[in-house]
Amino acid sequence: MADNPFPDDPMVERRLAFDFEELEGDRFRTRPIPSGLLRTYGGLVVAQALAAAQRTVDGEKYAHSLHAYFLKPGITGEPLDIAVDRVTDGRSFAVRRIGVSQHGRPLLDMTASFHVDEAGAIYAPPMPDVPPPDDLLPLTEIFAKSGELPERHRPFWLRRQQIDWRPVAPFLFGAPPPEAQRPARSFWFRMKDRLDASRAEHACWLAYASDFHIFQTTFIPLGIAFTDDYLQTSSLDHALWLHGRVDMNEWMLYSQDTLGASGALALGSGTIFRADGSIVATVVQQGLVRQLDEVRTGKI
Repeated sequence: MADNPFPDDPMVERRLAFDFEELEGDRFRTRPIPSGLLRTYGGLVVAQALAAAQRTVDGEKYAHSLHAYFLKPGITGEPLDIAVDRVTDGRSFAVRRIGVSQHGRPLLDMTASFHVDEAGAIYAPPMPDVPPPDDLLPLTEIFAKSGELPERHRPFWLRRQQIDWRPVAPFLFGAPPPEAQRPARSFWFRMKDRLDASRAEHACWLAYASDFHIFQTTFIPLGIAFTDDYLQTSSLDHALWLHGRVDMNEWMLYSQDTLGASGALALGSGTIFRADGSIVATVVQQGLVRQLDEVRTGKI
């Protein structure tokens, strides 16, 4: 949208995301990325940590899993420091421990494992039967046309984004109706602009996308609106398993579900499919879902 009042430039983010300053001893520093957001998007921090770790692994091994803890929110527009620890280097696997900090404050602690390509048995759960992406509206267009999006959510949702997200069912701004009891939703997604990059970078952008709205499926059976001003949410940890090569230029289906919620914590899961039904990745994330006594008014 040319008249977008929140003009984050996705091409600037793409150009700078993995353009690290390489320091000594497997240390890296990211470039500042301009943004209208107050907090750094968690998926970007995970993707940058994965990209840094990949640079310390030989070229025959690629990420197959990562497990990350979000420790503190990052400040947008300021660099991050990434430290990689070479835990193991075997013939088939390599493991890295990654710490991300900003001004000395730890933001992310992550472990990632890398694996050589091997032949093996293949199985995938059935992909949900959903409408094709060409029949669906982009999420940014849905939000832009809606009058239901509160002002404090607009900078996040109306910014120009890397990913073209297309929900397969009407996106609910308010509290779900009582009949909407199944805690699940699905999105088609791919890069908005073609990504000409290495196999490893495509995997990093999938890690970036995998943080999108996953544990919020819990809100459906709880009858909570994701825009509720009495709600405090935050991603706490994130796990991603990659089941093969990733092509971020092709449509993929992100099928999200909820595993449970208690004690102000919610656990969401997701399966990412190619359009032909083969599996790309599995995601699990725990998040904070805290219902407050006072209204939150600041930007998200």
